[in-house]
Amino acid sequence: MSRVRTTRLGLTAAVLTAAAVTGTLLIAPAAVAAPPAAPVTALPAAAQDVAPFPKGGTLIDGGRTGFLAKAGTTSAPYFWTAYDGTVTPLPGARYLASVGTDTVVEDGGDGTYTLRDMGSAAAEPVVITTPGTLLSVVDSTLVMQDAQGLHLVSKAGGQVVHRTVTGLPASGATVRSTAPGVLAVSTSRPTAAYLSLVDVSTASVVKTVQARNYVLGFESVAASRTHMTWYDYTPADDGGSFHLLDVRTGEVQVLSGFSGGQKTALSDEWLAAGDFGFFLRSLTDGRTAVVLDRVHEVRPGADGSFLVAGVHDRVGGIYRVTVGADGEPAAELVASSGRLPDLAMTAEKVPSVVDFDSPTDSVRFAWDFNYPAVPELTLTHKATGRQQTLSAGQQFPPPTYYFSWRSEGDWRSAAPYSGEYTWKMTAAEVDNVGPAVERTGTLTVRRPAVARDHDENGFPDLLVRDSGGRLSAYETKQMRQAGTDPLTPTVLHTGWNTYTLVASPSDRTIVGRDRDGVLWMHQGEGQKLRPRTKVGGGWQVYNKITGGSDLNNDGRGDLLATDTSGVLWLYTSTGDTAKPFNPRKRVGSGWQTYNLLVAPGDIAGALGGDLLARDKDGVLWLYLGKGDGNFTARRKIGAGWQQFTHLAPFGNGHTGDGEDGRVDLYAIGPGGSRYYPTTGLSDRPYGTPTSLGHKSDDTFKTVF
Repeated sequence: MSRVRTTRLGLTAAVLTAAAVTGTLLIAPAAVAAPPAAPVTALPAAAQDVAPFPKGGTLIDGGRTGFLAKAGTTSAPYFWTAYDGTVTPLPGARYLASVGTDTVVEDGGDGTYTLRDMGSAAAEPVVITTPGTLLSVVDSTLVMQDAQGLHLVSKAGGQVVHRTVTGLPASGATVRSTAPGVLAVSTSRPTAAYLSLVDVSTASVVKTVQARNYVLGFESVAASRTHMTWYDYTPADDGGSFHLLDVRTGEVQVLSGFSGGQKTALSDEWLAAGDFGFFLRSLTDGRTAVVLDRVHEVRPGADGSFLVAGVHDRVGGIYRVTVGADGEPAAELVASSGRLPDLAMTAEKVPSVVDFDSPTDSVRFAWDFNYPAVPELTLTHKATGRQQTLSAGQQFPPPTYYFSWRSEGDWRSAAPYSGEYTWKMTAAEVDNVGPAVERTGTLTVRRPAVARDHDENGFPDLLVRDSGGRLSAYETKQMRQAGTDPLTPTVLHTGWNTYTLVASPSDRTIVGRDRDGVLWMHQGEGQKLRPRTKVGGGWQVYNKITGGSDLNNDGRGDLLATDTSGVLWLYTSTGDTAKPFNPRKRVGSGWQTYNLLVAPGDIAGALGGDLLARDKDGVLWLYLGKGDGNFTARRKIGAGWQQFTHLAPFGNGHTGDGEDGRVDLYAIGPGGSRYYPTTGLSDRPYGTPTSLGHKSDDTFKTVF
């Protein structure tokens, strides 16, 4: 046999501490803190001189000289494996074993049960005939159930002895765990679930606890002569806790670091538990030790040992775990199912082209592996380097692990850009055993053109110039969702402090007037602006410019400017980048009364784009467009707008903001920002605003 031993071990997967019990337990709580754990060293590779253990085999129970297991679906699937490597097939369709002993029980199916001592060839079998259903066996005692309740059946002096278990609080007994001398039994009533520790020598209940959530009951039940454990849930099912009962004192600890569904077992001195990672916890001083990488089943063994069906260092099989007199845990491989292969991908579904045609579109990436895994997918936009990391969901049928990449992104990240991406999927085993799997590739995102979308991610943007001269596009959808949380804008260009006036007359077109009165035009491409082109000089006569409304119904946004004498001028767009605007047209005079202009588009369903103007008293006025470059008489919206430093179109009325065809309004000042949804009414064009929290500061220096 090969014996593999750790140095003094420590818990790495979780910090196990104890806290006071809460809820409806029927016994008094206690609180104990666990001492810190020591570091872990890896177990060496398994030797080849141990008994084989079939893949898919099931550990039943273990004793002093070997263990009982089963494999397959034949008429005789059970076998006994001695620790010296001898494997003995057992005839018959059903066997149970007594924890910590070498006794196995053959269920003859006709009320006849044969008990054999597998550790002694000279021992004669003991045959017991009794009515009822065999639930378990403790030592040499059968645990039987019939219509009258739970019975303990044994044979003494050639006579069959029947004893009824007393003290169970309800009916419907189910054996949840056994150990030498004791068993844990769950029972229930219509509105209550109980767990009882039964002393086999007296056939009576020692302790009973009641589940806090009687529907979900108990998980991770284990028992010994001195302790009992269970995991149960709160009545509201918003979480659960793991409990450790000291039978001798009646005290209960709540241990953190445990979850429902973990495999557990108890000896008089140690609690063994695990799933992905197997560890021991001392019942005397709280010391913890990690022993194996993975556990499928754990059973108490003889003399305080444990039998574990699990994996360590990629070797699967049955391990016998003991703790020496020096407190040092040791794991001995007593039957091997061989070395497990490393984590590998078994299926992959990845698109090469992603068409995000609408805001609600999404695409799935999917993988499957030969083991449970924790995959992560990172997508990197080649042009900007912006990354988005996705976490996997699980589905059925395979491929099991999938990632949903949404056209609209989420509140933490803006929508994905159009263009080329690289992707990298990294997957590690759940318990981080062995090397990770990595897959890489490329794909292309395609999006249709969207109004006011300045960075080609399919959603309209708000343009912001900061104090450093950076011009950025802020996705309006993300601004509404994120509130005061950090935003992820796209920096389109730098050096914009050279301009004294800026505006965006049409999609992906931005103009700026420099200090010499020259107007320059920048057009967007991808997530950047192309080099500027000169529109013309003489623009120093203007003190305000705005753009975005289509004022002559030709499908293109136009530019408005007021000169220092108060005359409003209209520059209609031509669609020709070499000569972007037609000669100016006079709209009217008297506009010196206004200190802020906004051309948001169609607000209230008139024939053309509309215009907003704020006067020096803070009153906001609406001018409805006629569709020929002129406006109707102004309509008063309301007062108090002097609190804002900038007003700007918010959204495009069609993508990601209700799709009502009307553009909302963004307002920002030193006290914060709001967006105002449109109502479609010319006498009350905006509804109740929503506060967004961002302020007109060094970041939001100019907003348009």
